[in-house]
Amino acid sequence: MKHTTRFLGSLVFVCAFLLPLQLHARSAQSQELACVSGNCNKDIRDLHKLARHGSTEAMTLLSMIYATGDGRPAEPERALRMLRRAAKSNHEPALLLMSDWYERGFVVEQDPAQAASLLQKAVDLDYAPALYKVAVTKLLDPDPGIQRDGLALLERASEKKLLDAVFLLARMKLSGEIAEQDISAAANLFKQLVLVGHQPSRPYLQNCITLLSAQVSAQAEVAEQVADLQQSYDMEIIQVIGRDFKTESMLTNVVQQLQRTGLFDPGSMVRIRSQRCDGSYGCVSISPRAGDRDLKQSLTNSM
Repeated sequence: MKHTTRFLGSLVFVCAFLLPLQLHARSAQSQELACVSGNCNKDIRDLHKLARHGSTEAMTLLSMIYATGDGRPAEPERALRMLRRAAKSNHEPALLLMSDWYERGFVVEQDPAQAASLLQKAVDLDYAPALYKVAVTKLLDPDPGIQRDGLALLERASEKKLLDAVFLLARMKLSGEIAEQDISAAANLFKQLVLVGHQPSRPYLQNCITLLSAQVSAQAEVAEQVADLQQSYDMEIIQVIGRDFKTESMLTNVVQQLQRTGLFDPGSMVRIRSQRCDGSYGCVSISPRAGDRDLKQSLTNSM
């Protein structure tokens, strides 16, 4: 059970970048049963196939499976080998996960310097979750200069629509803590979050509407913004789980999402970045259809 819990935590760590936010609300117990009952065997075989053909996402997920022993016997060396392979390809989630392993001393010997180096690589690649992690650390520093650096990183992560980053930046702009107070800008950020079903943002948006309403008499243009914000607040958001996701297994959802990309040619060991599979390339794939959630969007848990 200890290994299962650790695997689930790690799976959520990476699946935060692979699955729509609304799927994360499923209970830990229901996700726990997916692999404990042996139902993950096919998914794991599919991940191996994807990894052989260059899927760094599959390598990263397999590294967690073999690190924790959930769904397969624990093989720490194999786990580390797979994660290193993905990280060597500059796969951002792999860099961030390996950084976390070195930070906690999980699978590898604890090494804060190596953890920091891997995290910085992910930041240099402009990976939103890494930007956010470093930003939070810097924002907690009492040095105003370091705080400003943290704010800049947070803004970069927010520009990439990382939910946690947008939410934190909006609250900082509302309160005026570290960031310059800007109720109008904060309101627009909370509006974006509310429109994607982020419930914790609703009371903040209502507070912004109240504060901005007091300015209506002095600024006519504010009245238009208040009306728009109120309309967004009143809008009922119906969350729909895309047709390419099933609720039975988080891991199955991830595998299906990777298989749907059409980026991996079974006839080679390289990832095809510029062209989807079709008849001329001798492979069969299912390409994403109109209305499906984009994998890049899912990988970063963005809006």
